[in-house]
Amino acid sequence: MVWSWPWLALSGDGESGEVVEFFEEAPATPPFELLHADEEELQIAVVRGFLSAKEVEDVAQMKQHFCLKEIDDRDDELVYRHEVWRMESELKEALPHIYDRLMDHCRALDAELWNEIDIGDRFFPEIEYIVYDVSRLGEPGRIEPHTDNQSQVTVVVMLSHESEFQGGLNYFEPGTERGESRSAKLKRGDAVFFYGDRCEHWISPVVSGRRTILQMESC
Repeated sequence: MVWSWPWLALSGDGESGEVVEFFEEAPATPPFELLHADEEELQIAVVRGFLSAKEVEDVAQMKQHFCLKEIDDRDDELVYRHEVWRMESELKEALPHIYDRLMDHCRALDAELWNEIDIGDRFFPEIEYIVYDVSRLGEPGRIEPHTDNQSQVTVVVMLSHESEFQGGLNYFEPGTERGESRSAKLKRGDAVFFYGDRCEHWISPVVSGRRTILQMESC
């Protein structure tokens, strides 16, 4: 593949998957909704319609077309109930335009909000297909408040229609000293971008149905 963006290049390190190296200045900032915070590192960007309906279907079908590796690498102290499959290499191969867009948005939104990525930095994306299926789990799906170790940019993209599950609202720590926790209700195809290593986040319990997301952490 020939990359048209001068600000990044991609390669594999043979062990941990993809490596992204950023060059030159960040691309133009995409339209986004800001969940304000007094501290720069706690600001959150919500991008509506990050994926089209067709792209959501394409991502959802990847689990059937690839032998994705199911993983269980969460911290032993983290309380969660969901199923996870890694898919960064598969996404890059099958849907490169979506992979590209993820990197593009991460670089641009970081430059706009958090300023953690410098020219020449290397980025190790870990992309996951995550399912909270109450019927399969036999209990509500959940994940408790936590941060993503060393993740400069964390992304959550909603793949389920809001009618397919109840609960599962994205929550973030307060953005002001006396503020309440902030929340983002994502519709199918919407995405939220945040500084995962600094901003504590969680979801409300998924009490029924099936909630599916595409998630990326990067360090």
